[in-house]
Amino acid sequence: MASPDPDNNTEKKIKSLEQELNDLRQGLTLVADYSQGLQRISRRKVAAEAMDQTIVKPLLNEEIEFEGIWRFHEEALVADPEARVPFATMYDEFAGYCRKTGRNVVDQDAFEFVFAHIENPAPVPDGGEWIGYRLRSVSD
Repeated sequence: MASPDPDNNTEKKIKSLEQELNDLRQGLTLVADYSQGLQRISRRKVAAEAMDQTIVKPLLNEEIEFEGIWRFHEEALVADPEARVPFATMYDEFAGYCRKTGRNVVDQDAFEFVFAHIENPAPVPDGGEWIGYRLRSVSD
């Protein structure tokens, strides 16, 4: 019986190792592509979170503030063209309403700015008083 050809065995071993190396390269390419995809997703997520913090969250906070002032207007005030309420009294009532309803109290400047832009009818600031609304009483 003839002994196995050492050159043939070496050649088979080299081909086998080349195939393994090729498989490893393909696997490495897949891992690299997957890693790049994760990095892109991560960057998008970071960008989206940054946008949420710098743009969306302040807009939502402003909307929540406006909604609180609007609710106060709807639930605690009565339109009355002859009524006059001092700025400080109106703001104190607003702050009390917010505490009672669990809303955040905005500062007085923000309240006055938003309140002045409410319509139907629009309150009129005049000499430290709001004209056009009175505080709702128990009988209202």
